[in-house]
Amino acid sequence: MRAPQGRSAATKRLLDQVLDELLDAVDRRDPLDSAIVSAVEGAALIAQAAEEAGLDADDGGDEAVELAREALGAMRASVIATTVSVRALADRRRERAVAGSAGRRG
Repeated sequence: MRAPQGRSAATKRLLDQVLDELLDAVDRRDPLDSAIVSAVEGAALIAQAAEEAGLDADDGGDEAVELAREALGAMRASVIATTVSVRALADRRRERAVAGSAGRRG
């Protein structure tokens, strides 16, 4: 089922607004924040690709394909940042557990 033309553009505008606010509010050095930003960037690119696919269907959709590839890259970055976050959070939890057990012994 294809979204009506224009809906993707409205979605892209909304995601761009969210992205602007995120960039003002988050610390990109934090892997979880970076994952969130990358996911929103990817979603915005997907919306733009969907809009382009509807607009240039006659010429093979070259622009839509390129945008979809960029979206895939953003989503991959989001997955990598999330993976780093999971590992860092697990490490912190283990360190606290070790410190807590050492404190009970002493």
